[in-house]
Amino acid sequence: MKGKTIYLARVVYSISWFYLSPEIPYILSKYNVSSSLAGFIPFSFFIGSGTMQLPSAFISTKIGLRNSMTLGLLIMSISAFLVSTSSTFFQVVLFYFLGGVGASLFFSSGGALLAELNKDKLGRVMGLYNASFSLGGIIGLNWVFLDQLLGFKFATTLLSAITLLSAFTNLRLPNYFPNWEVIRNVKVLYFGIATSGVWGVYYVVGELFPTFAHEYLHVSDVEGGVVTSLLLVSSLVGGLLGFLGDRGNKVKLLLFSSVMGVLPSLLLYTNLYVIGIVTLGVFNELAISILYSIVAVETKGLNSSVGLAEVNSLNIVLGTWLEPLASFSGHLAWVIVDVAALLPLLVVFKAIRTY
Repeated sequence: MKGKTIYLARVVYSISWFYLSPEIPYILSKYNVSSSLAGFIPFSFFIGSGTMQLPSAFISTKIGLRNSMTLGLLIMSISAFLVSTSSTFFQVVLFYFLGGVGASLFFSSGGALLAELNKDKLGRVMGLYNASFSLGGIIGLNWVFLDQLLGFKFATTLLSAITLLSAFTNLRLPNYFPNWEVIRNVKVLYFGIATSGVWGVYYVVGELFPTFAHEYLHVSDVEGGVVTSLLLVSSLVGGLLGFLGDRGNKVKLLLFSSVMGVLPSLLLYTNLYVIGIVTLGVFNELAISILYSIVAVETKGLNSSVGLAEVNSLNIVLGTWLEPLASFSGHLAWVIVDVAALLPLLVVFKAIRTY
């Protein structure tokens, strides 16, 4: 399998998505900021990544996939270094936003380059690409131990150095230039809409289950957090199963894994919530991996940077609204969110069947 350095970079890239989450209480305390502003830290990264997906894909058509990917890692490295030297809360938010911009440059270009280098194993490579993200997420959530051992500033500077190193390790890869005209492919649009709810449920469960478990299941905050961390571990397994997409009908597997990546959230009402978390994590990640492989096939590998950016942008724009919906739904959160998540699959079912 070609492009192994991209997988390593994907792990490092993923650390930047999560390394600040455990340190939010420390950051709020350090800068004497109200806890009501805590959400602005992850939100800034999310906005940077989400809003720049398509612009970043366009940039890749001008400077090439390898250059776009390494530029993204360079920006993420600079972001981590600037976060480590921040003197105000606003600077942390601003510099973390910059990291999100860098992430958008890496994501679709890295995936497209892997697709071009491994055209006959698209399901497998996209699955491993997502599994690498899950592995990096696990490391990122535990980066707090390095913070405690080395200090926040030094540990974050270390992440900056590792990210920079990962950029250099990919400089020998070929530099392909995708075609922006792929943006006109209507099928990619349909797939992005269809899976937006599936994508959204994953983040709703990941971010809101600890609170739900505390309020309605009377589970301790520590236990709720540990159980939720199983979502990333099970996602790692789901990504590794991406090879199944190379052995059968991708669309049927997408539909099956999408449903199975949503409905297990109903088990979160019961004492079987651990099974619900694990099952959802496996199938949700499998669904997104199959989605990426379908896009890579539909856009002919090389041009999948544009297609991947489009579906990811649609997933973010249409999927993020499930979180406030769940927040306002109280105890009915999982029922309402499941209906809202599965509805897009039904709306575009006929269009998907034409694939």
